[in-house]
Amino acid sequence: MTPEIRRARTAFWWVGVILPLVLIALSSIVVIAWLPDVPDPAAIHWGPDGADGFGPPWMPLALLIGIGGGTVLLFAFIALFSHRLPQRGAAAPVPQPQWSSTARLLGAASLGEAGLMSILAIVSTAAQRGLDDAADAADITPWVPVFLVVLAGLGVAGWFLQPSAPVSPDSSGEPTTPLPLADHERAVWMKTVTIARIGQVVLGSAVFIVVAMSVLLLAQGIAAGWIIAAVALVLVALVITGLSFRVRASAAGLRVRSVAGWPRLEIAADEIAGARAVQVDPFAEFGGWGYRFGVDGRRGIVLRKGDAVEVTRTNGRVFVVTVDDAATAASVLAAATQR
Repeated sequence: MTPEIRRARTAFWWVGVILPLVLIALSSIVVIAWLPDVPDPAAIHWGPDGADGFGPPWMPLALLIGIGGGTVLLFAFIALFSHRLPQRGAAAPVPQPQWSSTARLLGAASLGEAGLMSILAIVSTAAQRGLDDAADAADITPWVPVFLVVLAGLGVAGWFLQPSAPVSPDSSGEPTTPLPLADHERAVWMKTVTIARIGQVVLGSAVFIVVAMSVLLLAQGIAAGWIIAAVALVLVALVITGLSFRVRASAAGLRVRSVAGWPRLEIAADEIAGARAVQVDPFAEFGGWGYRFGVDGRRGIVLRKGDAVEVTRTNGRVFVVTVDDAATAASVLAAATQR
């Protein structure tokens, strides 16, 4: 691990995990101390006409710890597990661990979200302290600009408190030797690639959280729940179409198609200038999984860390798809291009 990456990881621990959890813990202590003075039922939602949603007095505390603390831990899990260090005693050499701007963004978002949830819990609890009826609670709508300032301010501060870490895409791969074929022979290579387990966990968790939020809001009769439900449907569709892809290399060129039928990408053999096998780190080089744009201008379908086929098109654009046995696929494409 380089000193730059070590500093970036340490900064993420402080900015994206420790400080957010401290904010949530301190604000939770304040809310717990005020709970005896809060009416039951308590106001848990405010509209244009003031408090219009009611529930148990502990609801703001549960949202603070559940959503606030849960998001911090989820972001930490995504960043740290996606950039996990190589295991000792591994039989095969492991590429140099990297850090990414996506992890830096997750750390900044974690700090901003913790600040937002903390001040929201404190303000909503303070607005009804000492009241007999929560319907008389003061309107917290004027606090909305403050909420947004805290979210954006802490997010920006969290970004600049973390140093940037250099990303080094694999540049060691040489153009692949074409697969030797007779004039009458044709080669077809096919594989199916599925998103890495960490990606499945993260995407599944995101879908569950969004669906749970929509169900909770709709159960309370809050119209915003329909918006969240629509977002959930879109997210489910994106996850289903991006979980697994079939990759085919042949004399016709490269074809990558989702098992759901869409999206689908084809690069004809006469559009390929070169092909090679490379090593790819989805999070460090592309910021995540799925159809992504790389930090160096490459595009690709990156579902896991490791082997990938990199195709350079005649127009200069570069496409990458992560798949096992990438060297064989590259040699088939090189043979097709040679012909």
